[in-house]
Amino acid sequence: MPLVKKRNILCLIALLASSACASITAGNTQAVAVDTAPKGGAECKLANEKGAWTVPKTPGSTTITKAYGDLTVTCEHPDGDKGSAVLQSSTAGATFGNIVAGGIIGAAVDMGSGAAYVYPGSVSVAMIPPERPNPLASGAPPSALPQRLTREEAEAKLRDLAALRDKRLIREPEYQERVKGILALM
Repeated sequence: MPLVKKRNILCLIALLASSACASITAGNTQAVAVDTAPKGGAECKLANEKGAWTVPKTPGSTTITKAYGDLTVTCEHPDGDKGSAVLQSSTAGATFGNIVAGGIIGAAVDMGSGAAYVYPGSVSVAMIPPERPNPLASGAPPSALPQRLTREEAEAKLRDLAALRDKRLIREPEYQERVKGILALM
């Protein structure tokens, strides 16, 4: 066999051997840390197209399988507070090197296995108390009504509520309803 053909075959074998570059260097799993604000102790479920995982108590972490699509994180605290977040995957840096060194085959292997993608390594999920009906609207007797709020307490609650709305953790109608409830307690 001519020397040129042997070199070409050896080069082809070397390229195919390195075709799954991101799979080798980064793998198809990663750790994701989850924290819940303003309090810990929540159970969180993480899910994407490759599976579902649990963090039994925040703050904590779990190892997930990477994928092209979003990773949804839903948390619930024993006291009823709930929260959720979505982590978007991005293309891992090793994938670009793979396209050069391994070509289309290597890139396809990495994309199929999830190794071509990466999620942020941590997420903080804002916890929102369950919606409670406005006691003043229910006609409850005065003894069953919550205590009145001071101006400072009401302002703090309104600031916290506005922050949740600005972060798009609650929608405008829910925000307006909660504002009415806080103002009614002043």
